[in-house]
Amino acid sequence: MAMNSEKNNITKLVDQQHAMDAYLDGLLAEVTEAPLPVAEEEPAVVVDLRPVEVVPDVVVDTKPEPVPVVQAQAEEEGLPDWAEAQFQCLIFTVHGLKLAVPLARLNGILSWSEEISPMPGHAPHFRGLLQAHDVNVRVVDPAMLVMPQDRTPPAIGEEGRETPKNIILIDDKKWGLAADNVSETVTLNPDEVRWRTARGTRRWLAGTVIEHMCALLDADEFARILESREPGA
Repeated sequence: MAMNSEKNNITKLVDQQHAMDAYLDGLLAEVTEAPLPVAEEEPAVVVDLRPVEVVPDVVVDTKPEPVPVVQAQAEEEGLPDWAEAQFQCLIFTVHGLKLAVPLARLNGILSWSEEISPMPGHAPHFRGLLQAHDVNVRVVDPAMLVMPQDRTPPAIGEEGRETPKNIILIDDKKWGLAADNVSETVTLNPDEVRWRTARGTRRWLAGTVIEHMCALLDADEFARILESREPGA
């Protein structure tokens, strides 16, 4: 019986990893590289050789017309300000999914605490309040927000869910993201990220880091999503 139980646990873990891989593949498929701007062909210059009639006493306004600034496609799409040059990200895992958050939007990392005060009447992703650094950190389970509905994980503390080890602080420590573990800090160039060019759904997804096979979290947008869902639903 013990052997069958161990086999079932291994099968469950393998199935969960396959589900995470499939979900990440879907995120990668959603992200499209911004097309390079197409240079417009300059019109041919036609020289008029006919005599020019000179009209006296005509004041010519020589003030130049304002020249419109032509921006590159990436600028039109609006890369985050922290991604305009080389930047660093912290990679962490939540329920088997690897996420990265830019250090420029990271306000600290706490160890998971059982002193989180539950707040009845809030949405399932809201775990409660934690007093830290003289502020009330609102602790949330990001897995319940970024995972698709057909793969919604069990709540933290329920069977089949690993107890988080860390809390990642964002948005001036207003929000704390539960993380199973924190793996590493990486330095990235903007061209190492496949930036998302449209934000219709999953607005929290800034892009994907192919080399590390993880989703890049737009911490500012994620905080706005959290604000819009509080309190309640």
